[in-house]
Amino acid sequence: MKKLLLILFLLISTITYSQTGTWTFVSRLPGTNPSINSFYAVDANTIWVAAAASGTSNVYLSTNGGLNWVLRNGGIEAAKDMYGIFAFDANTALVGSGDGDIYKTTNGGLNWTKVLDLTNSFTDGIYMFNTNYGIYYADPTSQSGQPYQFRITTNGGNNWILAPNAPTSSTEFGVINAWDWIDSSHVWIGSANTTASSTSAKVYRTTTGFFGSWLNTSVTGTGGSSGCYYQAIAFTTLLNGMIGSSGGDVKKTTDGGVTYSAVTLPSGLTGSFAVITMNSIKGANGTIRMSTQGDTSRLFKTTNLGTTWVREFLPTQAIDSSRQVQHIQFLNDGIGFAILGGTDARGGLIKYTGTNAISNNNNGVPTEFKLEQNFPNPFNPSTTIRFALPKTGFVTLKVYDAIGKEVETLVSENMNAGLQEISYDASKLNSGIYFYRIYANGFTDTKKMVLVK
Repeated sequence: MKKLLLILFLLISTITYSQTGTWTFVSRLPGTNPSINSFYAVDANTIWVAAAASGTSNVYLSTNGGLNWVLRNGGIEAAKDMYGIFAFDANTALVGSGDGDIYKTTNGGLNWTKVLDLTNSFTDGIYMFNTNYGIYYADPTSQSGQPYQFRITTNGGNNWILAPNAPTSSTEFGVINAWDWIDSSHVWIGSANTTASSTSAKVYRTTTGFFGSWLNTSVTGTGGSSGCYYQAIAFTTLLNGMIGSSGGDVKKTTDGGVTYSAVTLPSGLTGSFAVITMNSIKGANGTIRMSTQGDTSRLFKTTNLGTTWVREFLPTQAIDSSRQVQHIQFLNDGIGFAILGGTDARGGLIKYTGTNAISNNNNGVPTEFKLEQNFPNPFNPSTTIRFALPKTGFVTLKVYDAIGKEVETLVSENMNAGLQEISYDASKLNSGIYFYRIYANGFTDTKKMVLVK
């Protein structure tokens, strides 16, 4: 009987409720206020940005959620455009440059060391899956006949090894931030066909990791004088994802990127426009957000691969025909950030706060108990679970399988008030649906997670 009640409770707890949220303007970069190309939010406070050069190489760090910024470019050659950035914390980070170099810092950007030296390339993205293993993609060193710079590190970014099966370019190159992944084995990368008025571009994919085999799908699209760019990619599961092009094409896939089909455009999105970037919140019912630029900048979201869309209204500082939402990152479904770029070279940071976001008092302590959705989800084999404790007390956090059997206890101890984070390695479990449940000072909540191996 107790098991039946637990199963019923778990099922009831997985009902998804609609939520609304608000985008607000946070700040602009100091000084010349350069356009921001990429950013990485370690958490709600620690944010790194890579920006365009303005007489100096611009890498900035904020430790208070973007309210204030400090320039941290020690050791980077002067006047380099910076693209692609990842950080573990406020001390250790990796950043790329407009010619394909990678720099690493372990002291908060006071000193950077060049760990990869390239010429005639262009950094498009850097990501670390754990403290040792990470991936990097950049343009071929020549537009035709050379391999893409698909590289991995196995020692925390100190060395980067070129993938032996990296695809060879043919009148094409990569696009900044145009990639997504479900795990280290499943990655999708967009490209730019630079032939004028071209009507297609390739989207690359691997199911065996950067050092495995690469396939591509040539996707039809609307080209212009610079060619056809598929520069926006977002996947919510191993099969479901969306892509967007510089010519305003928006397409979906339900077979992992083997084929793509057009979706209905959001209402009000007419005329000439470009899809700038996409972002996904992982999971079977995950949200995809899409930034566009035409007569003005717009942001839309869908939870059903473009069958229906909701427009999210941007603050006035982000609305203009000469600026755009350049890059988006969500920490969870209630807290996200986005950066502004554009031809007016006015970079800035905006923040999304949903109705389920954790709010803090003036001392940084949460004002209510809350259990967040794990991220990423689905996952393999590790995921992060965050929860908010407004007061100190005894906490238990347990994992159950689909029939309600307890499989693991993650926490069973006194914990201090604050925002807590648990890294969970489920490598010993089989693929499937699991639930995690918290008990803390009379508060209980349960959420569903999906392990995919």
